[in-house]
Amino acid sequence: MRNMLSVFVIIFFMISCGDKEKSSDNDVSGDSDAASVSDGNDELNADPDVTDDTPVDEDEGDTSPDIDNDDSGDSGPDDIGAMIDIPAGPFMMGCSGGTYCISSSSPAHEVTLSAYRIGKYEVTAGEYQKCIDAGNCNNSNENEPHYMTSDGGAYPCNLGDELKKDHPMNCVSWYGAKAYCEWVGKRLPTEAQWEKAARGTDSIVYPWGEESPSCEYAVFFPENDTSYGCGKGTTWIVGSKEKGKSPYGLYDMAGNAQEWVNDWFSETYYTESPTENPTGPETGDWRILRGGSYISSDIGLITTSRDAKVPYFKGCGYIGFRCAE
Repeated sequence: MRNMLSVFVIIFFMISCGDKEKSSDNDVSGDSDAASVSDGNDELNADPDVTDDTPVDEDEGDTSPDIDNDDSGDSGPDDIGAMIDIPAGPFMMGCSGGTYCISSSSPAHEVTLSAYRIGKYEVTAGEYQKCIDAGNCNNSNENEPHYMTSDGGAYPCNLGDELKKDHPMNCVSWYGAKAYCEWVGKRLPTEAQWEKAARGTDSIVYPWGEESPSCEYAVFFPENDTSYGCGKGTTWIVGSKEKGKSPYGLYDMAGNAQEWVNDWFSETYYTESPTENPTGPETGDWRILRGGSYISSDIGLITTSRDAKVPYFKGCGYIGFRCAE
C-alpha cells in the first residue's frame, strides 16, 4: 500500500510542479540511494548525498501552545515571532557511520559557535503576508522569485489561504526567505546554527531525543499512514507538536516544513569546515535545506540530514524557513 501511495505522490507532484516551477535541472544530482536518504522526501527529490548545555528561556517566556489543528481557522501560539537564545559554545556537527549517515553529513566534527538567537517557530504564512503588503517580499525579479500563492490549483501553498495563516510559510524560495528575514531585521541561520538549535550538545538523533518518530513528535509521513502530514495531507499550525521540541525549545525542527538556511552546499564541506562559526562555502549552485517536512519519511527527521536545491526553487508546498539574529 505504501509503495502504491508513493507512486501517487510522485505523479501528483510531477504534475503540480512540472510546468509552473522553473526547471530544476541544475539541482544537485547524485546516486538514487543517497537522494532518498538526504531528507526523506524520496518521492520528490533527485538531489545529492546531502539529505553551556542547559537550554535558556526565550524572550517571550515559556508558553506551551495548546492547538486544535483541524484547519477550521484556529489561531496558532500566542508568541509567534518569538526568538530563543542559543548560548555560545561547542557541539558535535554531522555524523560518522550509522545507518542514516550520508557522506555529505560526515565526518562528525566539533564546531564552536558564538551566542545567537533563532526563531522558536517557522515563519508563518500570515507573517509573510505582511512582508508582501510592505512590498519587500515580491516577485519583481523573475530570476530571483520569492514565493507562490494558493490559488485553488495543484500547488499546496499556504499563502493566501485564510485558514492556514498560522501554518508555516511554504512555496517560498531561498531568495524569498532571505528577503523576509532581512525585512524584520534578521537573517537566515547558518547551517551550523540550525543544527545546534535542533540537536543541542548531546548529538541526539532527533530534536526530541532518541525515540523513533511518530505523530506525537512531528508532522511527517509515517510509514504505515495513508497520507502525508500525519494523515491530513498538509502542513499543520506551527508549534503543534509539544513533544517534538528541540533541547532549546524550538518547534518543528523535524517535519512540517523543510527549512532554508543561508549556506551554499558542498559535498565535501564537512571535511574542510572551520571549527569556529562556519558559514559554508563562499559560492555554489545550491542552497542548503534542513529538517524534513510533512511529506518526509522518518529518515528526513534526523538532525544531521541535509538536502539542497537551487535558490529559486519554491518547493511545491514543503519548503519554509525560520530566521536568526
